[in-house]
Amino acid sequence: MSFAKATITGVGQVKARLRNIAEKVPDHAARTMRTIAAKIEKQSKLQCPHDDGELEDSIHQEVMIDETNRRLVIDIVAGGVVRGVDVDQYAVIIHENYEGQLKHGPGKNTLAKMAANPGVVIGSKFIQRAVDDAEPKLVKATIEAITTAVTE
Repeated sequence: MSFAKATITGVGQVKARLRNIAEKVPDHAARTMRTIAAKIEKQSKLQCPHDDGELEDSIHQEVMIDETNRRLVIDIVAGGVVRGVDVDQYAVIIHENYEGQLKHGPGKNTLAKMAANPGVVIGSKFIQRAVDDAEPKLVKATIEAITTAVTE
């Protein structure tokens, strides 16, 4: 009985290529996440009701690296102190139930913003809606970023 003998060559090259891809993928994915997060932040501000502007101006990104698994985490949040005004509680109330807070309809600045942005829903869940709208784009862009890293 005889057995064929296979010799594999280039294993070192394959390992080096895989390491190279593994290093590039997080960079590409992080760049994609940062780009999409900036778009979500911008869309959230656009969809946010506008009274005096503190709430809108409070929308920002909080970027960190989760040390347990070395993953990039980007949160889009509203709140904090803007021009001396603490908008934390106001941000929660308006984000969760803007329409329920209205006694006489939107204020003049929100109405002006609505008129200037036809087709844009300005009101409750302004961050959540921006995230929901961006999710399919984020998935697609992440796949493209990984594909680009693999094929470079």
